[in-house]
Amino acid sequence: CKPSCSWSNKAPVSQPVNACNAANNQYLQNPDATAGCEGGEAFQCSDQAPWMVRDDLAFGFAAAKLAGQSESDWCCACYALTFTTTSIAGKTLVVQITNTGGDLGDIHFDIAV
Repeated sequence: CKPSCSWSNKAPVSQPVNACNAANNQYLQNPDATAGCEGGEAFQCSDQAPWMVRDDLAFGFAAAKLAGQSESDWCCACYALTFTTTSIAGKTLVVQITNTGGDLGDIHFDIAV
């Protein structure tokens, strides 16, 4: 499927999240192109993957569901997630929300990898 935040008018932004064709070789110009899971041509782009900036900082993408907010509040927004346990304690991942997490808990980030 394509990211939920790829649809126009999901959030007050100048451009929604990019969607790609099935071959993943071009960005689609129409933000309202039908999602691939509905028989259309729009899919998540493979360049929406995390990357490391330095040992304690990385950037990436996530789906989210945040209690008390709507999708228009979190679509395309960025959040700094600081890990508190295991070997990654103290490291930060800054994510841009590109998808909704309708099937997630009330305060939940589903990190795209």
